[in-house]
Amino acid sequence: MLITSGIRDGQVLQRTARGAKAALAGTCAGSGAVTVAVSAGSAPLRGWKKRAVGRASAGTFRAVLNGLPSGGPYRVTVSVGTERVTVRDVFVGDVWILGGQSNMEGIGNLDRAARPHRLVRCCYMDGHWGQAKDPLHHLDESPDLVHNPGQVSAAKAAATRASRIKGTGVGVTFGTELVKRTGVPQGLICVAHGGTSMTQWDPAKADQGGASLYGSMLRSVRATGQPVAGLAWYQGESDANPDAEVRFTERMQAFVQAVRRDFGARLPVVMVQIGRHLAALDESAHRAWNSIQEQQRLLAAAIGRLACVSAVDLPLDDGIHISGEGCQRLGVRLARQAARIAHGDRSEAAPPEPVSARVLSPREWPICPRAYEVRFRHVVGGLRAHGEPEGFALIDDTGRDLQAIYKTVLDGDRAIIETTLDGTPPRMRLVYAPTRWPRATLLDGRDLPVPAFGPFAIGGQLPSTPFATAWRYSGIRPGDALDGVSQPTVQEISNWPIHRSGMIGFMDMHPHWSGHAGHARFSTALVLDEDMRLTVRFGYDGPFCLWIDGEEVARDPSGTNPAIPDRHEVERAMRRGAHRISVAMALNGGLAWGFALRCVRGDLADAAVARGDYLLPRFDPEAVT
Repeated sequence: MLITSGIRDGQVLQRTARGAKAALAGTCAGSGAVTVAVSAGSAPLRGWKKRAVGRASAGTFRAVLNGLPSGGPYRVTVSVGTERVTVRDVFVGDVWILGGQSNMEGIGNLDRAARPHRLVRCCYMDGHWGQAKDPLHHLDESPDLVHNPGQVSAAKAAATRASRIKGTGVGVTFGTELVKRTGVPQGLICVAHGGTSMTQWDPAKADQGGASLYGSMLRSVRATGQPVAGLAWYQGESDANPDAEVRFTERMQAFVQAVRRDFGARLPVVMVQIGRHLAALDESAHRAWNSIQEQQRLLAAAIGRLACVSAVDLPLDDGIHISGEGCQRLGVRLARQAARIAHGDRSEAAPPEPVSARVLSPREWPICPRAYEVRFRHVVGGLRAHGEPEGFALIDDTGRDLQAIYKTVLDGDRAIIETTLDGTPPRMRLVYAPTRWPRATLLDGRDLPVPAFGPFAIGGQLPSTPFATAWRYSGIRPGDALDGVSQPTVQEISNWPIHRSGMIGFMDMHPHWSGHAGHARFSTALVLDEDMRLTVRFGYDGPFCLWIDGEEVARDPSGTNPAIPDRHEVERAMRRGAHRISVAMALNGGLAWGFALRCVRGDLADAAVARGDYLLPRFDPEAVT
C-alpha cells in the first residue's frame, strides 16, 4: 500500500476553523473501506481511533481527512483491510510561502543562524518535509529547471549542502516567532531565488511550469495538496535600476493579484522594504534604489492585507545581504505583521509610518531658528535610535542633499530636526535613508524601524529669505539709548564696512559688544526682482529701531533678552528694485547680543508655495542706495 499524494512525512497541514483537511490518493491491493487512525505520541487522538475516510477499488484508493485539530506531531495510519501505511510527524498549523530573491533565499553567515524549533517545519526545494534549519533554500536540489537548469546530481547537491558557510535567512525565526504568537506549528514552503527581478516572477509565465519562477511556485504549493496561510516576500534589489523601477508598483500589484487568484482571494502578504547596498554606482542608481523603497512603503496603503517592514537599519554579511543576526531580527519583524494581518492580533500595530513634516516656528523651538518636526504613527514605546539618531536629509529640487542637519531630537512619536539652514530653499523636501548606503538608526520599542521614505513634502514652509547676516556696520557709537538716533544717511553708510555674522540665522554681535556701552547702526539693501507684498520678521535682545526706505516702522527703547526670531513683524507692499533696511541697537551695557531679521512673501497662492514656483527678495549690503 502506498500514498501517492495528499500527505507526507513531516508535513504541516494548513488549519482552518474546522480543522485541517487532506485529500489522499494511493495504490493498494485490496478494496473496500479506507480507515485512518491518528495518534499523538502513544495515545490515539480522540475521535480518530478508526475513522472511515474513503473507499478502495481496482488497485487504488481515495480518502479525505476532515477536521484534524491543530497540533502534532501526529502519526497517521491509513488502512484497507489488512494493508496499512503510516505517515509520521504530521502537524496541523499554518503554512507560509517564502518567496523573492537572495535575501529571502538566505545568504547570511551560517555561524549566526537561528536555532531550529521543533514545531517549525520546511518543505525544502526537493519537496521533502523536515525540521526547518538553515540553509532552507538549496536551488540545486529543485526538480525545476528555473532553479536547477543543470539538474545537478544528488551526490553533488549533497556535497554542496554539506560545505556551505552561507545560508542564513529570515524563515526559521519567522516561523519560531509565529509559533510563540499562535501556539500552532508553522510550515515554510521555499521558492525564493537570488538575483531575480519582477519580470522573471511574472505570473504570465506560469504556463511554462518549472521553467518559470511563478510556475515553479505554483507546482511547489500544489504538490502539498494544501491551502496556505500567506506569503512572506523579500524582493526588489534587482528592480532598483532606472529601467525597471518605473514599473515596479504595477508589477507588484499584478503579482499580488495573481497569487490571490491562485492561493486565496484574501491571502495575507508580508514583505520587506529592501535594505542597504554598498556599491560604487552613479546617482541614477541611488535614486532608483530609493524609488523602489518608497514604492514598497506605499504598497501597504495601495493593497489590502499587505504589510511592509523595513530592513534599512540592519547589518550585512557582505555588500548587500542581511547578516545572520539581522535575519533573526527581520524574521521577528515579519512575524509581528503576519500575526496582525493574518490572525487579527489587535495587540500588534502596523510599522512606524511618517505622517507629516513641517517647519517649526522659532516660538515653538527657540533653541534653533530653523527646525523641522516629523511626526509618525504606529510608534510603540516612543522613537529611539541605535546610537545617535540619524537618517534624515533635506534635499533641493534637484535631489541634492543640502547637508544641513546637525542634530535630531526624538520625542515620543515625533523627531525634531535641527538644521543650519538660513531660509527655506524653494521645493525643499525631506527624505529618510537616502542613497543605497545610508546610516538610518531610528526605530520604535518593538525593534520596528522607521522605513526609508521620501521625497516627503514639508508643510508650513514659508516663502522666506534667509536671515540677513551681512550688514554695513557703523561700529560702536557713544550713547546707550536710542533717543535722538536716526536712520543713517547713504553717505554715512557708504563709509561703513560690511560685517558678517558667524552665526546662521542671527546677527551675532556679542564678541564685539560684550563689556561695552553705546549703540550701533546697520544697513543693507533688500532687492526685489518683481513687486511683492512682504512681511519683515525680526527679533532682538536690546533697545531696537527699524527703518524701511527712510520710514521708521518699529522702535522699542526697552528691548531686552532673549532674542526670539520672528517675534515681531511689519507688513509692506514693495515695488521692484532696491529698498534700504536700517537698524539701530543699544548695547544695553554690553548685555545685548544682536538681532534676527528676514522677509516672508505674503502674496503667493498655496499651490505656488507647494511647487516652489516663486521669486524671493535678497539682501545685498553692496547695493545700499
